Amino acid sequence: MTVTSLVTAVAVGVALGVAGRLARRGVPFWLPPAAGVGAAVFATVVARIAADLPSGFSAGEFTLQVLFAAGAVAAVVVTADRHTPAERRSPAEKEGLR
Repeated sequence: MTVTSLVTAVAVGVALGVAGRLARRGVPFWLPPAAGVGAAVFATVVARIAADLPSGFSAGEFTLQVLFAAGAVAAVVVTADRHTPAERRSPAEKEGLR
């Protein structure tokens, strides 16, 4: 993995993570960018293992970074929630009426 690949992965992950965080406010601020960066770095590793890529920038590697990061951020934004199960209960359930 080259420095260019790593910097590109971090930039793609942070950009998509912040965009995903803006789409839904109930998610902790750090979570979508962290998932995006992790997925983009993983995509770089997958691209380097799968193909003999030239050192430096590669369009195929960049495409994989964007796709992996977008998928990870989407999964985090859809599934993450700050509320605990106790906070989601109805008032009747909280009082023990059910």
